[in-house]
Amino acid sequence: MKIRLELTPDEVAAGAVEALREIYDVHEVSRPYRNRGNSVLVRVYVTAAYPPAPRPVRARATRTDQPTRRTPIRRPDTPRELEP
Repeated sequence: MKIRLELTPDEVAAGAVEALREIYDVHEVSRPYRNRGNSVLVRVYVTAAYPPAPRPVRARATRTDQPTRRTPIRRPDTPRELEP
């Protein structure tokens, strides 16, 4: 995305563009251009993108505050138990 900032020269020097780097993935920053007329502002053009989304964290957890409740698997003893 392309962003046009209109700032005072003091705001540029104070790090307004650096604040954008904390949020966006900044690719290019232009030099300050003076606005026309009697304006005290300057324009800075920034090319930036949203940073890539972080990958989800997958973790396994084991509860230690409760005993485990494992139910034994019931297997049929004879083939007759398999019939409905």
